[in-house]
Amino acid sequence: MSGPVRLTGAVMAHPRRLGPGRELLAAAPPGLLELVLDPWPDGPRTGLRTAMRAWSSIPSDSTHHVVLEDDAILVPGFAEHAARAAAGAPDAAVVFHANWCSRTGAAVRLGALAGARWVRAAQEYTPTVALMLPAAVGAGFPAFARQHAGTWAGDVVMARYLAARGVRTYVTVPNLVEHGDFPSVAENDAHGLRLSACYGEPPPGTDWSLAGAAEPEALPFYKFGLALCAVREPAGRWSTIGPQRWSSRLRVDVDDCVKAFEATLDRSAALRERFDDDVLFEVWRTAYATGAVSRRPGQDVAALTSDPLAVRAARSIGPGGLCTSVDAHELLTLREPLGELALAGIVAGLHGPVAARPPGNRRPGGHRRVVDVPCPPPAAPSLRRTLEGELVDRGHDVTVEVTDGAVRVVGAGPRRGTVTVRTGVPYGPGVRCRPLDDYVARSLVAQPIVVDRTCRATSYSHVWDIASAVARALDCAPADPPDAGPPVDPAELAVLVSRTIKPVPVLDGDGPHTAGRGPVRRDGPGIGLADGIRTVGQWLAYEADETWR
Repeated sequence: MSGPVRLTGAVMAHPRRLGPGRELLAAAPPGLLELVLDPWPDGPRTGLRTAMRAWSSIPSDSTHHVVLEDDAILVPGFAEHAARAAAGAPDAAVVFHANWCSRTGAAVRLGALAGARWVRAAQEYTPTVALMLPAAVGAGFPAFARQHAGTWAGDVVMARYLAARGVRTYVTVPNLVEHGDFPSVAENDAHGLRLSACYGEPPPGTDWSLAGAAEPEALPFYKFGLALCAVREPAGRWSTIGPQRWSSRLRVDVDDCVKAFEATLDRSAALRERFDDDVLFEVWRTAYATGAVSRRPGQDVAALTSDPLAVRAARSIGPGGLCTSVDAHELLTLREPLGELALAGIVAGLHGPVAARPPGNRRPGGHRRVVDVPCPPPAAPSLRRTLEGELVDRGHDVTVEVTDGAVRVVGAGPRRGTVTVRTGVPYGPGVRCRPLDDYVARSLVAQPIVVDRTCRATSYSHVWDIASAVARALDCAPADPPDAGPPVDPAELAVLVSRTIKPVPVLDGDGPHTAGRGPVRRDGPGIGLADGIRTVGQWLAYEADETWR
């Protein structure tokens, strides 16, 4: 696309909440924005139908159209920056706000640390608080949404539309739009405070060309209290992995990470009064990994940590991961001490040593070591593939095969032998698990969960915990089985999925299920069932192929 930019826009609003939308119109240059109202205000609560109307309202002479949610807060001079961004990335989708707990938010943080003004969006939903599209691309969205939306959220539908059109998505660094603290029209209040990963005014004279755009290969992010990392696989797809795997894959020195954390704890008295040390460690190791993947030759760490945008990006790590468990007011009061902890973690990661043993390192002179993991036959092929990836990234030279009723891992170890690691039913990203996957898939698209009474009460083990147990067995360390917790009835599981993913009715037989207290949260090590269900939800929504949904 070439030629001058003609920017137009719309503000999505609900008829019962017109004030914020009108304020946005008044703050923008005259004629830039129009107010677009929900065409079915008493219908199911969703922003998608209003978004379809907003993208249908593009004037004929527009080259680029920006759609804002009515609770968007714009930086001064937003319209001028947006027009320059459109000229710099004329064929791209441009995101002006990335949630502080998202993968794309993690990409924004890495862009801020690299001094970049653009970063490639991650493979997940497309943030739609403030989105700009080339006019012809935007005009095609309503027809796609009518055909493909079903009951998926509008930001997921937008991501799939842009992928189908082959449109690349970039995010401005810093974000030029903040998310206001208003009740959610689409019933997303359970997601907690949803602020930007790095909101602020760009430096004077910012060059908005795409030259120098950052495209990270690994995105450490903190979400739901877990230190996770999205990594780009060789085929171009993204996978989200846990800390044991990403520490090895990113060559993060775990011992140095722990020692640096312990040395920093004395300066975190206010946080230790509110949170357990293991909670603070999840914030720390996310920050440490963020620093580790941001290392550059000749880097001036002191200058980087005095950069206001880098500091602002660091301050979003902790609150982003805690926003669903800590109320908004308290979270804002804790933002500064959490930011200090995260910034110290980033600096430690920037200075930290590279792990001596790279991923996939072969163990010279090892003996043949065999580990059997009994599992239901339907889950065995997917468990085999997932365990192989987990163990190779952790540095093990293994062959993984499916036998009758088990997955067998053959690798090199310090001693010869065969070990059986008994677990609960395996589940997690990439592993088939019935009925858990079915329940999560229905909850994601806001459909009632029907209790599957053909399944029995089951104890579940997350695949990341299973991989850790197998890795210990390969090393001849004590191979305690992963803590599977108490058996969970199919109806209890359905209720937990509904509470964890998206609130939907749970139907048992001919009527609604009367929920009890739900399954007891276990206190042992490893990934709790609710957190594990969240990893399955993220996998199904953003990373799995269509055959899983």
